[in-house]
Amino acid sequence: MRINCNALFLASLVTWSGVMCSTVLGTTEGQETPLALPVAEQTQPTTAIQGEVWEEDDHEVLIRNERGTKSDGLSCRYGKNPWTECDTKTNTRSRTLTLKKGDPACDQTRTIQKKCKKACRYEKGSWSECATGQMTRADKLKASSDPSCEATRVIKKNCKPGKSKDKSAKEQRKNKDKAARKGRV
Repeated sequence: MRINCNALFLASLVTWSGVMCSTVLGTTEGQETPLALPVAEQTQPTTAIQGEVWEEDDHEVLIRNERGTKSDGLSCRYGKNPWTECDTKTNTRSRTLTLKKGDPACDQTRTIQKKCKKACRYEKGSWSECATGQMTRADKLKASSDPSCEATRVIKKNCKPGKSKDKSAKEQRKNKDKAARKGRV
């Protein structure tokens, strides 16, 4: 009986390994995620539109077709123009890409858009003591921010009275306890 169990185990193992090998060695069209090799060391590949791979560095953008797409494999290299000012209505800014070199079928110019950064940027202040169950912090507006923003914003945070958020006080207590344990006090 023991031999039959071992034989059954061996047969099932061989069957599963055969299934797994055929899965790995078989065609993976449509299952495999295509990888893009960067053009330069500091490029960042991203997929923008279905079937396109964008590789961007400080000076230019390379747009290629993904492996396995039904196109001719065009490679279009674009120079980057500066970003426009933020459009307050749509909260977006845009950049025009101009073709530097590539296939004649490439678009001569492309426009990309992205959301603007927050207009109001603040320098964080320090938290107050936890006296009434709440701590407050006053943040001051940075000079580079939009002048229509509030000059200071106040943030409130719930806390437990008596508990200190000060790390240096915690370290002092820890060192004091350590000295007491060592018999040095």
